[in-house]
Amino acid sequence: MKKIVVLILFFIPILSFSQDLLTYKSGGRIFNSNNQKLSSDEVRNLFASNSDALNLYNAGKSKQTLGNILLYGGISAVVINHYSIIQNAKNKGDINSSRNIPYIIGGGLILIAIPIKIGFSKKIKKAVDLINEDLKNPKSGFNIESTNFISNTNGFGISITF
Repeated sequence: MKKIVVLILFFIPILSFSQDLLTYKSGGRIFNSNNQKLSSDEVRNLFASNSDALNLYNAGKSKQTLGNILLYGGISAVVINHYSIIQNAKNKGDINSSRNIPYIIGGGLILIAIPIKIGFSKKIKKAVDLINEDLKNPKSGFNIESTNFISNTNGFGISITF
C-alpha cells in the first residue's frame, strides 16, 4: 500500500503538467496538439481558467463577425446594385446617376471591414499565446503545504498536508 501511495504522489505532478498546446491558424481557427480543429465552445471552455485570454478571444471573435458582416454586406450591395443597373439598362436603355450611391456605400463598407478583419487575428493569436504560456508554466500544481514527523504509542510516521 505504501508503494502505491508513493507512486501516486510521484506521478500526479507529471500528469498535471502534460497539457496540450494550442495552435492558431488563419481564419480564426484553433487546433490542439493532435491537429484537431476546436469549436468556439471548446476553445471558450479551455480559456475559462484565464479571463484575459477569454476576453481577448471573445473580442477577436466579435471583430471577426463584425468584419464579415461589413465585408459581405458591402460586396452584396455593390453586386446587387450592379445587377439592377444592368437589368434597367437592358429594359429602358438609360442609366440614372443617382444609382451610384449604393456603390459608394458598398465600397465604404468594404473599406471599413478591411482593418477590422486584420485586427481580429491579432487578438485571437494573443489569446492563444497567453493560454500556451499558462499551460507551459502552470501557476498551481502539486503543492505540499507542510510535513510533520509524528510519533505515538502505535509507532512513528510522517504527516503530509496538501
